[in-house]
Amino acid sequence: MESISSPIYLNPLSLCFNLSNSPSSILSFPYTSSSSSYKHISSSSATKTKTSIDSLRKPTKKHDAVLWKKVSELEQDEEEEWKTIEEQIVEDIAPLTSFVRLILHSGKYENGERLSSDHEHIIIQRILAYHPEMDKKIGCGINYIMVGQHPDFERSRCLFVVRRNGDMVDFSYWKCIEGFIRKKYPSYANNFSVEQFLHHRLKQRS
Repeated sequence: MESISSPIYLNPLSLCFNLSNSPSSILSFPYTSSSSSYKHISSSSATKTKTSIDSLRKPTKKHDAVLWKKVSELEQDEEEEWKTIEEQIVEDIAPLTSFVRLILHSGKYENGERLSSDHEHIIIQRILAYHPEMDKKIGCGINYIMVGQHPDFERSRCLFVVRRNGDMVDFSYWKCIEGFIRKKYPSYANNFSVEQFLHHRLKQRS
């Protein structure tokens, strides 16, 4: 038998089949180069990417106008919300400050005089309860609340806790007011100024 001295190469795109009683048939598979399609896809993707990046880097004037309008509306809403909250805070603390000032400056109580049971109850429940160092001020327990001369300012008067053991300690009702605001309006307490509130109240009187 004659040996095959050279290898046989088949065209992967054209295969020849010899069918019985029929001439040789050739099956051909069309071949299309993928390089041109790949280049087209790559070019199209690059164009879309560049367009997207350009649209982010260079917003249109219309886009800017819409954006600034939304920002302005949000700022206006926040300002209106803060004004509403501020009014609520003032409504809450105005009666308390007026009540304490009445006790201290109306002449109803002399220095060293104990408050009436009704006034004492209001001071303990509505004022002293919000002092940041309430437990320290109360100590061993409250015997009563009195009015007295401020230990550091001769012309000022303040409230005192008289403890069960006889010790007396003064407390600032403004710290109590600030504590009240922080507890009831924790998100807005830092934006509310007690000094501005006082200035506003004094301006209303003048």
